[in-house]
Amino acid sequence: MAEPVGTFDMKNTGISFNTTADGQLQQTSDFEGTATGFGAVFGTLVITQSLAEAGATSGPCAWVGKALLDDNSILGGIGTGTYEQMGSEAKFKISMNLDVSDGSKLRSEGVVDHPSRSYTGQLYEG
Repeated sequence: MAEPVGTFDMKNTGISFNTTADGQLQQTSDFEGTATGFGAVFGTLVITQSLAEAGATSGPCAWVGKALLDDNSILGGIGTGTYEQMGSEAKFKISMNLDVSDGSKLRSEGVVDHPSRSYTGQLYEG
């Protein structure tokens, strides 16, 4: 695996649940923190699944967020990827490919740790 170009360290600020127009269960987990080269980062991890899959230990996920850079400019980012539970713990590995509004692409590899309410990991050139 290539060397990381940066890291991110975020805290969970809330979790919400909703239903989609087609009857899917949707979980949104909001995070805020910092990321190398991006300053302050705010984003939402989204998991959408059927009600029967509510206890799934792996599946697809998405990310949407914005960053407030040190020069006060703003970048947006969206991504898609997967989550996978780590053993029987309430921790999930998140692998994501991200598109940034400046045209760059990144890959993120991180862990959502529910007990500590954190999302930390590494960023790679995508």
